[in-house]
Amino acid sequence: MTKGKILSTVGGKYRVFLGDKTLEVKPYGVFRYKKIKPLVGDIVEIDVDKEVMISIDERMNSLIRPRIANLDRGVIVQSLVKPDFSSYLLDKFLSLLNYSNVKPMIVLTKLDLMEDKERLKNIISSYNNLGIDVYPYSKRTGEGLEEIKRAIRGKTIAFMGQTGAGKSSLINLINPSFDREIGKYNENVNRGTHQTKEVIFLPYEDGFIADTPGFSSLELPMYKEELSEVFPGYNRFIGKCKFNDCLHITEGGCKIKEAVEQGVLSKENYDNYVEISKEIISRKDRIF
Repeated sequence: MTKGKILSTVGGKYRVFLGDKTLEVKPYGVFRYKKIKPLVGDIVEIDVDKEVMISIDERMNSLIRPRIANLDRGVIVQSLVKPDFSSYLLDKFLSLLNYSNVKPMIVLTKLDLMEDKERLKNIISSYNNLGIDVYPYSKRTGEGLEEIKRAIRGKTIAFMGQTGAGKSSLINLINPSFDREIGKYNENVNRGTHQTKEVIFLPYEDGFIADTPGFSSLELPMYKEELSEVFPGYNRFIGKCKFNDCLHITEGGCKIKEAVEQGVLSKENYDNYVEISKEIISRKDRIF
């Protein structure tokens, strides 16, 4: 038996990386019976001779969207312009990564088109203050590219984010041999066109880079109570509010609201939190 890493899925089969080669395998029939669904990124045991998947190792973490497992970092690629920067969408992605136990990193693309340098400075400092690494980058000038390469070298990472932000373009610059198809930005709707249709891992510098489909909206698979703990920067206040079930919106004695009033936490991000909270239900309102 041999262990490998699932790189992608191909017509019901799984491409598994074995170090010196890749092999297409099918899972044993018991997988379907037990409703076991392998994910791209899974470490699996295979029978090379029979070309079948025997088992899946326990996952370090996994994401529902994109469907992927065992990441060292989730790299959120967010454009500064065309499409316009959205702290709301970024905070959603960060909440999803925190919820999934995936360490986040932010790449801000189209740096050369960003005219409001003060706004850029505030964006970077806002997320740096939460302990999140932020890398501004320009495809045209190459600024920031080497810093991104160093940050991901030797790690298993996934580029994810809004359509048209430049994920595939960045991957191609990191290694031109990847030759990922690139979408175009549509100014009429302020978003890009989908090009990447699959989740696929690409071996790179003793690690792996995953390209994932982009999207302009994101539904969070959690309750309000969970959002109140995984929203970026809020975990350090767990247990400090007056009420243990504080949702940081209408309750008194809330340390989050206090931190926002004192400028410790961003008012813009807090407003995002309130809006995102409106989109999801609480545990007590769930339907069985």
